[in-house]
Amino acid sequence: MADTAPSRPGSAAWWEDRVERDARTRPRADGLTLTRIVEVALALVDCEGLDALTVRRLATDLETGSASLYRHIASRDELLVLMVDHVLGEIVFPVESLSGSARVAGLATELRRVLMTHPKLLPALAAAPLLGPNAMRGAERGLIDMTEAGFDPIAAVPAYLALIDYVLGTGYFDTSSAGQEFRDIAEFESPTVDEVFEFGLVTFLAGLEARFPLP
Repeated sequence: MADTAPSRPGSAAWWEDRVERDARTRPRADGLTLTRIVEVALALVDCEGLDALTVRRLATDLETGSASLYRHIASRDELLVLMVDHVLGEIVFPVESLSGSARVAGLATELRRVLMTHPKLLPALAAAPLLGPNAMRGAERGLIDMTEAGFDPIAAVPAYLALIDYVLGTGYFDTSSAGQEFRDIAEFESPTVDEVFEFGLVTFLAGLEARFPLP
């Protein structure tokens, strides 16, 4: 018997099915769209946090019923995956006229800006791999920038992944209660979180160039 189990939200198979399904979807008479659902859900999370996001609450905010939402999304987990990729679509890529290394730094800084704009959504990034259209578009641009900066593809891939880990890790810490408590009890005058991020980014790229000298 063929395996008909649903794909896990956020997996490659799930995204493939989602994109195909959305392409076949026609506007409904009630005017409710997936984009509208995601935007209202994001506004709710930005204001009140992830715990406030339930299908019932979202339906109330959209002035519709839960059944109407389930025509567009099968679960809250699916909605979170869609919200994360929607947020990644807010990234503005560095202009092509910049050098490859400047674009690498610019993309990392822009990713941080977008994530820090929606700090209450950050925990949802750990729920599923970043395989949505916007996430993949960003990864493609990041790897192109790495190679155009002069790094061999063998080094460019792990370097890009390590850079994303750095951006996400600092974002989690900087918006966490632990990060805030650390800054509150520090007995010395500490730099701002953005200054620390910039220091780490510059140091990371300098170390990368030292280990893999550019041609």
